[in-house]
Amino acid sequence: SWYDFMNQGSIASFHGRQQHGGNQSRDRQQLVIGPWLHGRLNKSNRVGDLIYPTNAAWPVEEHMVRWFNHYLKGEDNGVEREATVRYYVMGAVDEPGAPGNVWRTAPDFPPKSHATSLYLHADEKLSDQTPSDQGGSSSYTSDPSQPMEIPGLSFPGAKDARAFETQAEVLTFTTPPLEAPVEWTGRVEAELWLSSTAKDTDVIVRISDVYPDGRSILIVDYPWRARYREGFDREVLLSPGQPAKMAFPVGWMSQIFNRGHRIRVTIASTGAPLYEPNPQNGEAATIAFPDNAQSATNTVHHDARYPSRIIVPLIAPPDNERR
Repeated sequence: SWYDFMNQGSIASFHGRQQHGGNQSRDRQQLVIGPWLHGRLNKSNRVGDLIYPTNAAWPVEEHMVRWFNHYLKGEDNGVEREATVRYYVMGAVDEPGAPGNVWRTAPDFPPKSHATSLYLHADEKLSDQTPSDQGGSSSYTSDPSQPMEIPGLSFPGAKDARAFETQAEVLTFTTPPLEAPVEWTGRVEAELWLSSTAKDTDVIVRISDVYPDGRSILIVDYPWRARYREGFDREVLLSPGQPAKMAFPVGWMSQIFNRGHRIRVTIASTGAPLYEPNPQNGEAATIAFPDNAQSATNTVHHDARYPSRIIVPLIAPPDNERR
């Protein structure tokens, strides 16, 4: 499910089993990704604040039964000859003629795309132009004792994210209104230059589709801890005040941003209770939240020397989906 916090692991599992599994696993996997949330077998077209076209509903349970009947009972029902990958390309809802909101099939995932950089700029701008020497930086406070709020304990995708974006210690960077539809299908990566007054901190990156009426519909987000920026097998603390590169996957998606929409990148370091705040003291993690948690000033750099960006999988839409 695109709006499932576990989809990174699900797609990694598909790749691992399909390409590197045993003889009974390799080249026998199927991947189905729709515009749904976590859980529930039969998926509907109602997700978060959105109502997708009826084609978004899909009989997952029925397909699973056919799958197991074939591989466990030997039933010749043709399921193994169906598409290896089915994925739903999401588009704007309630906009007649908007591109997207279609199913595609493929022999593998992701499809070929063109890696394209969108850079963070001053004045909360996001564009494909590289920053200038005077690009500057944007700073905010990260205080684990007074975290920004993301309500709930599960990924709040397909919902208006403005309540989070307008909180005091949250940064947003937004494109101008798009002159033509733009499709991203694949994995979005972040490459941020971050400095902090603390020895450790977190960074949360979110991608949203901003409708002409101002709604900022969250598509994907992911947090990353600075001490693990060089790998989970080692811990490298920050040198306070020194910019460090934070490169990490934000997540998988398939979305066509419609003409007139804007694309937004949101950055913060806290978002409780969804994400437990980092104490930022540079010490080993403890079960109980420590008494010596530290507030910090975090700075995202976006100039020619330290160009912060997201790297997106840009795809030209097929001719039969151009509107």
